[in-house]
Amino acid sequence: MLTRNELTNEIHSPVAISEKELPAATSFTLQTFELCTMCGARFGIGYHGDCKTNERDEMESELPRRLTEILAKDHRQERAHKHFIDLDF
Repeated sequence: MLTRNELTNEIHSPVAISEKELPAATSFTLQTFELCTMCGARFGIGYHGDCKTNERDEMESELPRRLTEILAKDHRQERAHKHFIDLDF
């Protein structure tokens, strides 16, 4: 069982959701989109729940790069992209 603190951290963890799954995402604050440089798959990057102001700075610089690295690794290992990717560090 998650404590209140753990639940808060979970809700505000950065995630990427495939474009096909975005309509089903509830309470998701979309910040930006990123494409896979290998196959063109599109992912929405954001947070479940409201995005905190200090998280936006990190979002703009670090998270798209992190997602791109994860997607490239999928291709190197010849595996399909997940529909939901946790970008938490």
